[in-house]
Amino acid sequence: MRILHVIPTLSKGGAEHVVVELANASMISGDEIAVLLSYPVDYDLNQQFLGTDIKVYFVSPKQIARIFQHIKLPFWVNKNWKFLDGFDVIHCHLTFGLIFGLLVSIRRRISGARKPKLVATCHMVGVRGNLERFNRACSYFFDSFVLMALDSRWRKFIKTSNRTNIHVVANGISANNPTSGFKKWANEGPVVIGTISRLEAERRPLLFLEVFSEILKSDSKGEYRFIIGGDGDEREKLERISEELDLDTTLCFAGLVKDPTEFLSKIDLYVTLNVEGITGIAGLEAVFAGLPVVAIQLSPEYLMGDSDWIWSSREPKNVAKKILELAQDPIEIQKLATRQRFYAEDAYSTQRMMDEYKKIYMA
Repeated sequence: MRILHVIPTLSKGGAEHVVVELANASMISGDEIAVLLSYPVDYDLNQQFLGTDIKVYFVSPKQIARIFQHIKLPFWVNKNWKFLDGFDVIHCHLTFGLIFGLLVSIRRRISGARKPKLVATCHMVGVRGNLERFNRACSYFFDSFVLMALDSRWRKFIKTSNRTNIHVVANGISANNPTSGFKKWANEGPVVIGTISRLEAERRPLLFLEVFSEILKSDSKGEYRFIIGGDGDEREKLERISEELDLDTTLCFAGLVKDPTEFLSKIDLYVTLNVEGITGIAGLEAVFAGLPVVAIQLSPEYLMGDSDWIWSSREPKNVAKKILELAQDPIEIQKLATRQRFYAEDAYSTQRMMDEYKKIYMA
């Protein structure tokens, strides 16, 4: 099977990590894989992890403004239709990929072609506003539209629109060697609590600051340090709010994280974002690194159940309370980290993710 993944760039991010994992796993299974990017970025960010047999193509030889990326796409699709028609599946990711898929869908209808099959993955479940509406509108143009998680709003949309082409495939990653992420708990010194996030408004990074602030309010005598890895347009705003919340002496903005393993080795407990029972790629990386993980819940209607493998709450105050409880019980936190890792190895493997996508590709 010939498969083309389309994504803006291979910069650092959850969707980009998923593409690398899925492309490599498909290649190993015998598929012929290619990746189409808008333009090149630093090779060391993610492209270096692609298998050597995976071909990488670019729409533009260098970075251009987003609006010009999108303007260029119809001409590129038309010019390269013979190339695109040679693939069995075109798998689209993020907004750039969705627009690309829309154009291929239109071109396919005009030509009367039945292939390539069009698959899209929505990596932004839980995000509200125009981005959510755009993903919903795009879902009509793809043979299969895949959600990495499911929440009440998507359930309602699927039911009211009577959609049959929407599927759910949770993320998967390769397990790395476990590290003793909880080793500091038995030592003197501050408890280090951290996360990795794109600092963009739709990712709601302010929630992490609210949790950190609540920790200090609840335990003013304890020693805590906070670290946020990642970069984005919201960073300066978050740094100002950090000062307003009196976090500036305890919170470090680490910037772009090129090596998650090194970053995760510096912290004791990881805070992630969950959509119902599903966590993101960075949260999975933390689990596989041997760290205990708790989550801020993004789905407003969701109530955590006994089967949830990552504890979560919508309220920053409750998340802070849970972290403080764990910080006072080193034995329990080690047990939690072990339980979460064993669960993730079974439920969130790359092989499981690839097998589910393969069924969608071949349907």
